[in-house]
Amino acid sequence: MPAFPLMIPVRSLAMRLPGLLLAALCGCASGVGAADLHDVTDAPDVFATSSQVTNALPDLQSGDRPAPGYFGLGQERAVFGYTSRSEKWNAKLEQYMVDPALTFDYGRTLSSTFGAGGTITRQNTQSEVVVNGIFSPKKNVRFRLAGAQLRSTAGQIDGTDSLQQNSYLIGARKYWTNYEYLSDLGISAYTVEANSATSSTVSALTDPDTLDPGAFNPQMTASGRTDGYLLNLNLRPTDDSRIELRRELSHSTYYADMTALRNEMQSSNRIRFSQFLDDCVQVHGGYSSSADVDRLDLTVARDKWNIQLSRALHDNGADTAVRIGYLIPLGQSQFARRNCGAIGAPTFEPIVNATMKRPLALPGQPMAIGTIR
Repeated sequence: MPAFPLMIPVRSLAMRLPGLLLAALCGCASGVGAADLHDVTDAPDVFATSSQVTNALPDLQSGDRPAPGYFGLGQERAVFGYTSRSEKWNAKLEQYMVDPALTFDYGRTLSSTFGAGGTITRQNTQSEVVVNGIFSPKKNVRFRLAGAQLRSTAGQIDGTDSLQQNSYLIGARKYWTNYEYLSDLGISAYTVEANSATSSTVSALTDPDTLDPGAFNPQMTASGRTDGYLLNLNLRPTDDSRIELRRELSHSTYYADMTALRNEMQSSNRIRFSQFLDDCVQVHGGYSSSADVDRLDLTVARDKWNIQLSRALHDNGADTAVRIGYLIPLGQSQFARRNCGAIGAPTFEPIVNATMKRPLALPGQPMAIGTIR
């Protein structure tokens, strides 16, 4: 069931909902008044039909003039938000049929060159807060400073925090439009520190292949630290081609009661290329390697047809796959122009949008809890 947008003016409601959503995310339900609970109880079932959703929302706007508020409902996702020129927020309920996750994103531009924002996510067994600061002194230069805190209650019967993980990241990116080959360059450095809030069973393995335990203590507190960097370099050999280079290197140390039990060095590399040819033909391919698997893929596409060949090499052998696809656009005129794609000049997304996004380099799961392998 595709999501459908309903554009509504929610200026008065937008000033009220962030406080209610933050209270719900933090578990502070007592801060919601009786009148608010009464309104929610008496509200019609918005999940019934689209017409009932339309009737339930206040002050629906008529005409073609765009509105700052929006609402969308999909098969496993519901979104409600507000946006303006300098401010944006949205609340999302994802996977509400299986593992509900409530997310609240907020971003604001404080000036033409600086913005701040973040995201709060709450799930059954863990919650996370991410804060971003974006500084763009020039149109083609951008700096990011981010911090995150993840709390996990996995394995705790009483619901208390079993782990707290703090992450920090600093990054910079620049793109060029007047160089023949160089497109953009980005580098990020990050640190992750995880500490269990309660004593837990810890087992360090001296030989991961035979699962031979080297140390075991049910009263130890597991912790860990990861330091790493991420490098991205993109090239444009011609106007119709692009090469992407990515390298990530990290060093992790796992502790138990301040004693280092295990050190790990992990690296991942990726190279991808895209070439646009005549008659709407596109060629895409790449190679990636990590500690677990090496992967090759090649895709050739023309108009709505595409064929892909991929091969993955791992410890248990190799997997080869061939995929043939055909794109059927919905709701598009049969006389629409051909969309053959293009490389395009590098650019940054708006600052207010960047402040609401979680840096991909920061881990979204606990790195040190229970058994250390």
